[in-house]
Amino acid sequence: MNLSELGRTFREARLLCRQTQQEVATATGVSTPTISQFERGLLPDLGSLRLLALFRQVGLELGPRPAGQGRTLDDVADELNAAQRGAAGGLPTAHRVRHKRAQAT
Repeated sequence: MNLSELGRTFREARLLCRQTQQEVATATGVSTPTISQFERGLLPDLGSLRLLALFRQVGLELGPRPAGQGRTLDDVADELNAAQRGAAGGLPTAHRVRHKRAQAT
């Protein structure tokens, strides 16, 4: 996951928490323009302490994982929880669609 993808994930979590960029900025000490640029994927670098502070504010965590590892059961549980929160709040939820693989003949 790159910084741009992290920014989009952060934005989605911030909106689910119903926090404005200004509220997050006040709570974390990260400026509103920096948060805006982060969410839009326009920052070349953010710094780990700022990133951790922003994620903590909206209930996200960063953790090490071996490269190339697929989804874990924790990932699936988190997705289900997020879908339930979205359904309860009347917000649209994203659904993953898996297509059957074509069998070789």
